[in-house]
Amino acid sequence: MNKFTYSLAEFTDVKDKKFISNPGCYATATELALIPLLKADVVEEDSIIVDAKSGLTGAGKALSESSHFVNVHDNYVTYKLNRHQHIPEIVQELKLFNDQVHHIQFSTSLLPVNRGIMSTVYVKLKKPLTAANLFAIYEDSYKDTPFVRVQDDLPELHNVIGSNFTDIGFLYNKVTNVLTIVSVIDNLIKGAAGQAVQNLNLMNGWDETEGLLISPNYL
Repeated sequence: MNKFTYSLAEFTDVKDKKFISNPGCYATATELALIPLLKADVVEEDSIIVDAKSGLTGAGKALSESSHFVNVHDNYVTYKLNRHQHIPEIVQELKLFNDQVHHIQFSTSLLPVNRGIMSTVYVKLKKPLTAANLFAIYEDSYKDTPFVRVQDDLPELHNVIGSNFTDIGFLYNKVTNVLTIVSVIDNLIKGAAGQAVQNLNLMNGWDETEGLLISPNYL
């Protein structure tokens, strides 16, 4: 295991590395939403709440009652509340950018759609910030990254399905001092194979977008 480098592609230098550990799908969407804020030290570290939703392909291909069509169609199910296997992974990575992050509140739900992840994150800020301040924080982290798009509006799943893009938007509530961040990805591409290809490109010094500016939609 010590030979492997965990690589969230936007934040890890993997050039000349031989072995890469690719992030999980929930972890990818959540970490990309939070890392810029933690780098800027604007978040109360013990206030992180994540409400993450996944399409059914996130549950894997094995047959199970919980992912059977008749049980998920026209339904919305929460599962593994605060015990999802991605929680330690997320906390471990967030601590690299702010070592005061010791835990997160993390809920996961199944959406009645084929693919996609929406991670809605709630944090309290250490001091009030304007929308311009917040946008600048995200732009500072992602201005040179081809696959993260910081938006003025809150993102929607259908805009990233079939792509390696992550769309991020946010809204600050001055009354409660809570910032809501919404991060959406395709769990099968940016949350899996696409990020693996992105890391492969970075490892070899190739164009980061090589092979990824297409729109595959087969499940």
